[in-house]
Amino acid sequence: MRLLQPVRLRHPYVTQLDLGVLHGTQRDLATIKTVTVPLSRPARARIAGWLAHTASPGRVRPLRDDGKGTTIPVPRVLAALGRTHHDLRDLIEDTGIRIPDTASTRTAARLLREEIDSHAARMLPDAPLLTERLRSYGIGEDALAERRFLIDALARARALLPLPRPLSLARLAHHCAVNPHYFDLNDHGRGALLVLLARDLLNAGQPDTPAAERALLARLGIVADRLSQTVLLLNVQAVGDGPTDRALNLAYKDRRPVHLTLHDLTANPPTLEASQRLLVVENVSLIDEALERGVTKPLACTRGTLSAVDHTLLALARHAGLAVEYAGDHDPWGHAIAAAVHQRYHATPVAMDAAAHRSAADAEPDWSRPPRAHSGADGHEPPRGRCGVEGRIYQENTAIVDILLGPSTSDPLHPCASREAPVGHGSAGSEAPGCT
Repeated sequence: MRLLQPVRLRHPYVTQLDLGVLHGTQRDLATIKTVTVPLSRPARARIAGWLAHTASPGRVRPLRDDGKGTTIPVPRVLAALGRTHHDLRDLIEDTGIRIPDTASTRTAARLLREEIDSHAARMLPDAPLLTERLRSYGIGEDALAERRFLIDALARARALLPLPRPLSLARLAHHCAVNPHYFDLNDHGRGALLVLLARDLLNAGQPDTPAAERALLARLGIVADRLSQTVLLLNVQAVGDGPTDRALNLAYKDRRPVHLTLHDLTANPPTLEASQRLLVVENVSLIDEALERGVTKPLACTRGTLSAVDHTLLALARHAGLAVEYAGDHDPWGHAIAAAVHQRYHATPVAMDAAAHRSAADAEPDWSRPPRAHSGADGHEPPRGRCGVEGRIYQENTAIVDILLGPSTSDPLHPCASREAPVGHGSAGSEAPGCT
């Protein structure tokens, strides 16, 4: 017997219902062909009975639960109940479950978006790059106050620029946002937005290094990290007569390391001696070891990053015509930095090839090595690194240190080091038996 009266879905039959597919306008509801719903067994039998009344003879298909729920043909159920998709919302809400009106939610979100965009355009009328970036950011109702504060902070900075004299980024951030780190130039700060503002005001291109970002801000009077960022140098000579040249030459004469700040390299850039071959290393421990070995070659240390001060030093070295070598840890980050320094500053990677990696791997302390899986009949190979040999190699590895600084039997970790040799600056000591 055909079902004549509309039948409501009773709430006890529905164990759980994901209504995400049902959110939206009536037009959205019309596109729904099936819905997968976890149903109780009585509810599944009830719906199967409805569908049986409208199915052609011999074409009745049982409803099955695949563990994730029962897939229900929505148009056929509506037809069996004598309803259309316009009634679908009412049918579901009759079970006691409310469907959010996402059409209204979307409208409210659009109005909110338009309001924020209009506010940014009013407060920053001459900053199209910045306002376009702000438009690209998502925003929710709960973030409205935060976004307004960000726009207002940028507008406060805009009202001061260009500054009549240099001012630290931290002081500017504190004035504009009561937080000295608000515009920090890092992955978590909002400094990138301040850089966009500088590009708008100066009609400048995209800076492609941290040093270029800071140079762009400096054109507006904002100084960032110029005293906190330093680079460590040893045995580097200069031929100019500025304060930084004198500091380098005095340190060279005294055979001591010297830290130069970003301010030293930008406000008083040195003129480096062109005949030098500068070895740039990743880890400060290499400079420490060079002091103990009495190494006289020019050295610099980036501390494993390419910060603004590092880029500035490398640019000065390239401009002066120095031959630059770079050595880093044997890991993806170390190789990435080496590639960047080679491409931008024509530096030659040293002690980073497969042969050096293999020698270093053989020199690793035995007790630090994980068990190795040797290739055999099963054809399994041990894990390989970037250079085709096993493991990650740090610069502190004795073989790498010897390649970069030259071998020294005074090294307490060297297999041929004398245990009787007195500790002294650069002392070679006496060799252990069997060492040549």
